[in-house]
Amino acid sequence: MADGNVPHNGWTPERAELVRRTICPKGISEDEFLLFMEQCRRSGLDPLLKEAFCVARRLNVGNRERPQWVTKHEFQPSEAGMLARAERFPDFRGLQASAVFAEDEISLDQGKGEVVHRFNPAKRKGALVGAWARVVRDGKLPVVVWLDFSGYVQTTPLWAKIPTTMIEKCARVAALRKAYPEAFGGLYVREELPADEQPTEDVQQEVVSAAPSQTASRAAPPPALPATTATREALEVAATGMQRQQQPAPAEVRVEQQPETAAQPAPSAPPMPRNSATVVAFGPCKGMLAAELSDVELGDSIALANEKLTAEPKARWARAMRENLAMLEAEAEFRAALPPLQDSREPGSDG
Repeated sequence: MADGNVPHNGWTPERAELVRRTICPKGISEDEFLLFMEQCRRSGLDPLLKEAFCVARRLNVGNRERPQWVTKHEFQPSEAGMLARAERFPDFRGLQASAVFAEDEISLDQGKGEVVHRFNPAKRKGALVGAWARVVRDGKLPVVVWLDFSGYVQTTPLWAKIPTTMIEKCARVAALRKAYPEAFGGLYVREELPADEQPTEDVQQEVVSAAPSQTASRAAPPPALPATTATREALEVAATGMQRQQQPAPAEVRVEQQPETAAQPAPSAPPMPRNSATVVAFGPCKGMLAAELSDVELGDSIALANEKLTAEPKARWARAMRENLAMLEAEAEFRAALPPLQDSREPGSDG
C-alpha cells in the first residue's frame, strides 16, 4: 500500500482512497492503481465525476495454441469527460461533428481547417460512409479529422443498433486527441475498441453505476438525481418518472422482468436488466421512461443530446444532459445485449 500521508499525484489520500473503494474494481494491484491515478492526473479527467473509469480487460499473454488469459485493470476515458476537460483549456473554442451519408455534399480542407457539409435530412437514404469533427482553438489552426465508417465500425450490438451516434462519437474523440495530444494522446474510449478488447461485463463501471441490478431495483426505488448536479427541470422530470415507476409496468416490461419460481431452472441467457427509471429530460420524448421508447426514439434521443452538447457544451443544462445521456446510452447497451424475444415467436404458433 502507498504511504497514507503522501497524495497520489496531487490527490489527497482521502480522495485517492475513495477512488480505490468506489471506482476501481476489486483485485486491482497497487501498481495498477498508481498507474490509473497517474493517468487521471496527466489527462485531467476526474473519475469521481465519471470522466474516466478503471476497467478490467482479459488479455492473452500466451499465444493462439497455448492461450494464457490474465486480467488487467486499465484507464478508460469517457467521451463526455474528454469534452468537459477540453472546455477547461483556455484556448478551446468549440467542437463540431457530423455523420456523413453517401448523398451528402462535403469537402474538407485540413490545411485550412475548414469543412463544408451540405445535406437534406429529409432525403438521407444512402449508406453511412463516415464522420468528420472539427476542434476550434484560439490563435491556432482548427483541427479537422475524418473517419471512414468501414474502417471504424465494430462487430458489437451497439454499433449495429446506433451506428450514426457511434461514428460521430469516435470522430469527436479523435479530434480532441489530435488537438490536445499532451492530455489525450494514446487514450481511446470504449466505442473505439474492437469487440475482443471491450471491458469484461462484470467491471464495466459506467454501465453498472448507471443501471442497478434487478434485485436492488426490487428492494428499493432508485435515487433521484442530486440537486447539485441537475437542473430544476431535470429534477422535476426525474421525480415524475419515479412516480410512474411505482405504477404497474407495461405488459412488455413485465414479460421481460417476470420473476421465476425456485422450481424453475435458470435460463441459459437471461436478459440484462433495463434502467427503467431513466426519464428522458429533453427533446420530443421528454418525460417518457427509457423503457417505453422504441429503438428509433432511443437512438434519436441519444443523437439529439450529442448534437446539443456539441453545439452548447457550456450551457447551464449541459451537465444534467450529460448525466441523462449516459443513462440513455446504458439503456441502449442493455437492449443491444438482449436476446431477440420477438423473433423467437412465430405468428400463429402454439404457446
